[in-house]
Amino acid sequence: MLRVEDIIEIREKDDDRGFEIVFDDGRIIWLTKRRTIISLLMLIKYGASSEADLARGSIRIQEVKSILANKCPEEWILDGYADANKPFSELWNEEGFSWIHPAEEKLKGNQQYVLKVDDHEKLFTAVKKAFRTAPKKQEKEEISKRQEGLCNFCGSRLLEKKSITISTFAKDRVRQVFDHRIPVEKGGDSNLDNYQALCFSCNKYKWQICNLCHLETCDPNCALVKPESHTVISPTNEDISDRLYRRR
Repeated sequence: MLRVEDIIEIREKDDDRGFEIVFDDGRIIWLTKRRTIISLLMLIKYGASSEADLARGSIRIQEVKSILANKCPEEWILDGYADANKPFSELWNEEGFSWIHPAEEKLKGNQQYVLKVDDHEKLFTAVKKAFRTAPKKQEKEEISKRQEGLCNFCGSRLLEKKSITISTFAKDRVRQVFDHRIPVEKGGDSNLDNYQALCFSCNKYKWQICNLCHLETCDPNCALVKPESHTVISPTNEDISDRLYRRR
């Protein structure tokens, strides 16, 4: 049985391909994303955890940070996470820990995740990671130009994060993010044609549906992949034509 108390160090991997959680018996868990560190630690410590545990003011975050004092850079574990479900879901859809799934029942309205003690040993097994790369500056400009500076779903006028101020109305509706049309974990690549610019809100909603998708390979005719020409979300058969903006 793993214990957070038995961690001696959390460090960057030598080849810059992520992070390593090192235990006192010399065993190492490899993670590629910094924000998945806290979600895995929560599951190791408590067995079950939800996005509420990663919200600002969480007592559990402070407990884990206290245990890990001086064992990893302080800034690697935040005091709260705005999109608190993502660090959990990325454990199984990007880190490759497929045995960590959302629980069937939600905990007080929050999605709960469970890590069974019997599955602790699996964390040390080498698994395929879903590596993704961000588009370069010139590619971002080309994508934005192609979409006329608008979210490819809702049509909101997009702004770079640095251009958003404290007084900006509906920040998540204008904050620009670059999305893989076909998710990397579903076989998507980081070529220019597989990118689209979305507002933060639409990207979050797409990501939630993609996480629930039962299809082994992504349907290229899904509205979340090609909103320019399709209106039905493949895994749910929902027609979202009333929520898609059509450029004239």
